[in-house]
Amino acid sequence: MKKELQQKRLRSRAVATKQYAKRYVKAIRNKVTGKKPTQGHVKVNRFCLTDTELAFIQQETEKGNKKFEKLIGFKSDEFNNRSELRVSLDTAKALITNSSPSTDITTLVTFILNHADFPVSQFIMNVSLSPEVFRDLAILFRKVSKSTSFWLIARAKMIRPNGPIISNLFDSIADEYIATLNVGIGVITYNRKDHLAKTVEAIKAFTTGDYQLVVADDGSNDDTVEWCGQNKVPHTNCPNKGVVRNKNRALYYLNEVKKVDVLILLEDDCRPNKESWQKEWVIAALLWGHINYAHKRIIKKEGAVVSGTGASTLPYLCKLVTGQCTACSKDAMENIGYLDPRFSGYGAGHVEWTERFIRQGYNGSTEKHWVYPAINTGLNSDDAPTFKNPEQLEKNRALKKKISKDSHKREAWVDTRDKSEFLKEVESINT
Repeated sequence: MKKELQQKRLRSRAVATKQYAKRYVKAIRNKVTGKKPTQGHVKVNRFCLTDTELAFIQQETEKGNKKFEKLIGFKSDEFNNRSELRVSLDTAKALITNSSPSTDITTLVTFILNHADFPVSQFIMNVSLSPEVFRDLAILFRKVSKSTSFWLIARAKMIRPNGPIISNLFDSIADEYIATLNVGIGVITYNRKDHLAKTVEAIKAFTTGDYQLVVADDGSNDDTVEWCGQNKVPHTNCPNKGVVRNKNRALYYLNEVKKVDVLILLEDDCRPNKESWQKEWVIAALLWGHINYAHKRIIKKEGAVVSGTGASTLPYLCKLVTGQCTACSKDAMENIGYLDPRFSGYGAGHVEWTERFIRQGYNGSTEKHWVYPAINTGLNSDDAPTFKNPEQLEKNRALKKKISKDSHKREAWVDTRDKSEFLKEVESINT
C-alpha cells in the first residue's frame, strides 16, 4: 500500500510539472510575441530585415550604441524592409559582447539567428547566456526552425540539467526535431548469427519512428546471410575482409546511399534494451559530432571516467573506449570520413577513427591523455568472444602509431582498384 501511494504521488508530481511547463510556455509566447509570432521573432524572408527588426536597429542607435551600428555595417537610416543583412560568426559574438545593459538580449539573439550567415549551432554552443534566455528563444523558434529550437533548448539543458521546465521542453522539442531526421542503424557481424538475430529483433522491438537498417556481414560461413534473407533484413553478401572494412560498408551505405542525418553503428553483441533507445544516441551525435559506448566495465574502473554524467547533453569523458556502439552526425562524417582502410582485421581502427574526430575539434581531449565521449543509455552488451589475431593486432597498433598525427579525411578505400571492389560490396546489399 505504501509503495502504491508513493508511486501515485510521483505520477501526480510529474503531471503537475508538465502542466506548469505548458502554462509557462504559453505565458512566454504571449508575453514576447503577443499570442502569435511577430516578424521580430521569425524568419519571414531569409536575410531580409523586417519592420520589427528595423525598429530594433533604430532603437539601439538612438540609445547611442555606436558599436552596434558599426558592427552591422550600416546606419539605421540606410535600411528599409527590402534590405538584406548577413551576420558573420565573429560579428555575432561581437554584438553580444558589446551589447548595452539596456539591450533586450532575447531580441538581439533572435536578430542574430535570423540573419546568421553560418551554422547557428556554432554560435549557440559558444555564446554565454542565461538558461532562461536560451529557453525563451527555443520557444520562439519552435514553429519556425525545429533545428534552431533544438540547439537552443539543448544549450539550456546543458546549463541547467535538472530544471523541470527546461527538461520537459527539451524532451518534447528533441522529439519533434528527431522526427524530421533520417536515422540510420548499421549492425556489423561475422559468424555470430544467434547474436545478430537477438540484436536485430531488439532494434525492431525498441526503435521508435522511421529508420534505415542494414546488416554488414563480413563473409560469414554460418547461416547469417540466409537468416537475413528470410527476415527481409538488408545485408551485404561479400568476402571476409576484416572489421574496419565491414564497418565502412555499413557507414557508406547509410551515408551515401540512404543519405541519413545520423548514423548509429552497433556490433552484433550490443543491443537495445528499452523503448526509444536511439533518442539519446541521436541527440548525443548531433550535439557532439560523435559518441561511443560507455561499457559498464569502463565506467566502473577506478579513474577511467574523467567527467560527465553519461547523459546525451553531458556525456562521460573516459580514458578507455570500445567500438561496440558508435554514433555520429552527417556533418561530422563529412569532415572526418571513414575508418582508415589500411587497418586489417581486429584492433586499433575504431580508436584511430575516434581520435580523428577529437583532433578535428569534436568532443573529447588530447591533453595529457586521450579522453573519449561516451554514453550507455538504452543498450546492453553480451560481450561475445572476439576474432582477435595477435599478429594483426600488433600490425594495427604499429600503423596507428605511424599515422597518429594525421587528421585528414579518409575515404573507405585505399586506391582506385580497392574503390571498385568496395563499391561492388556495397552494391551487394539486398534491400
